Amino acid sequence: MLIEFLYNHSNLYALNSRLLSTGVATVLSFLLAMLLMPPFIKFLRKFNMTSEFESKEKAHEPVMPAGILFLVIVAITTLVTVRFNSYVVSALIIYVFFGIIGAVDDIAKVVNKKKVALGQMTKQEFQYKADGISAGLRLFLYILISLVVAIAAYELIPNINGSLNIPFLSIDKSFPYLPFWLFIPFMTLTIAVLANGVNFTDGFDTLAAVPSITSLLFVGVISFVSSNAHWANYLLIPHIVGLQELLPLIGAVIGTLLAYLWFNSPPSSVIMGDSGAVGLGGLIGIIFIFTKAGAFIPIVCFIFIMEFVSVFMQIGYYKMTKKRIFLRAPIHHHFQIKMRKSGMYAGEFQIKSKIAWRFHIISIVLLVLSLVIFLKVR
Repeated sequence: MLIEFLYNHSNLYALNSRLLSTGVATVLSFLLAMLLMPPFIKFLRKFNMTSEFESKEKAHEPVMPAGILFLVIVAITTLVTVRFNSYVVSALIIYVFFGIIGAVDDIAKVVNKKKVALGQMTKQEFQYKADGISAGLRLFLYILISLVVAIAAYELIPNINGSLNIPFLSIDKSFPYLPFWLFIPFMTLTIAVLANGVNFTDGFDTLAAVPSITSLLFVGVISFVSSNAHWANYLLIPHIVGLQELLPLIGAVIGTLLAYLWFNSPPSSVIMGDSGAVGLGGLIGIIFIFTKAGAFIPIVCFIFIMEFVSVFMQIGYYKMTKKRIFLRAPIHHHFQIKMRKSGMYAGEFQIKSKIAWRFHIISIVLLVLSLVIFLKVR
């Protein structure tokens, strides 16, 4: 908004550039996070805001939740750099409301951890009662909010429809269209599944941050090229007017995550929490829908989908057979236990770092692969 105001009163053409606004948003959010994170961590540590229990390997457990600060920084940066339209408003509604739902759970975890310390709750009870909102109610709220936003976006945004980009195929050859009664559930479930997927992935230091950045980079590139009629025509992808306004918002979130990585790098000082992970997942999901790239989610967001599916399979299989498919779900804990049993690693720090780095590498490779498929292999 501020950059748009300056452009309208100065007629300086550079201020009308979405690339400039995106660059400013990324750097500004990064600097704000770097400036605000230390006092924020100090404040949280003062009140022992952590859901973790003391361990031998960590003298100071990481505090939480950084996601609340994410919301503040993205809001400030958005007011400076974003030119609001229906795409931006819809994405922000999902991000903020999902973040608030996650924040309730984060606060509940801290409160219940203190109850354990006072002897009012056992650690086993903590595992089942850590969340302020039950899993069922939380999923219902995700779906309800996603459904309301999906219907509103479908009715109010001209370019929102059931059309889907399919990997390896140009829109000249195949551009399938989902009718309203299929597209709205597809959009709703996409947002809800990614919100849960990112939240499940946020288990180790940095684990969810890098896949989130690669996912946002993908939708950012697609938003940029799709909003240009000449590039869209050349690349055989749909031309989506107004999508470029999402770029500064994407840049603001990426800048915040980069600063978060600075403080979350092992051993972490602060963790994202549900307020950060759930909001991020919902935001990523709705932007994938806006770019008509939902069919690319299994590739770009493979890590998140793998984590979500592992939990879904574990719960379903256990209810049917009272047996487990994985040693523990989400699947990164399965790998953690296997590596621990192998005896090849000195401690948990090495095991978690190894898993996180491998997940990051997979995310980066899949980002490159997805961009090549989307932009050229048609």
